[in-house]
Amino acid sequence: MPTADATKRDYTAAETQAYERYISAVADHNIVCARSGATTREKMDAAFVMDARFREFCETAGLAIGQPRNPADTARIASLEGEVEKITNAARKVAEAIRSGVSMLHGIESISVFQYLPADESLHDDHNACCTLLDDATTVLRVALREASEL
Repeated sequence: MPTADATKRDYTAAETQAYERYISAVADHNIVCARSGATTREKMDAAFVMDARFREFCETAGLAIGQPRNPADTARIASLEGEVEKITNAARKVAEAIRSGVSMLHGIESISVFQYLPADESLHDDHNACCTLLDDATTVLRVALREASEL
């Protein structure tokens, strides 16, 4: 039963015929499924025929089920998909930079000579390497933070 706000219009002969083919396919599907000896393949074949008739009816009637109705919507969807891809790629870059910076910090921690300048001059190179790693990690993480803020 149509609702009070349903749009009433005159249906074309092609729309009516497409609808009748769809309803016939629905009935055929129900008959096949109700038959006790029907195989799953027969039931599925009937379902696919029914789906094809439904799609034919929708196309004939100008119904856009699950699709944008106008070119502006299609263009907007494409634009949004592009933006999502751009943001996703930027987020991956930021995540990689953060992983790199954190790895540098773990390296500094592992060397265990950063907290103080060792008296043993043979460890000064390790200490200097830690200072360089810390500077690099700071740079990488600041850039990543700036990029993340722009997302």
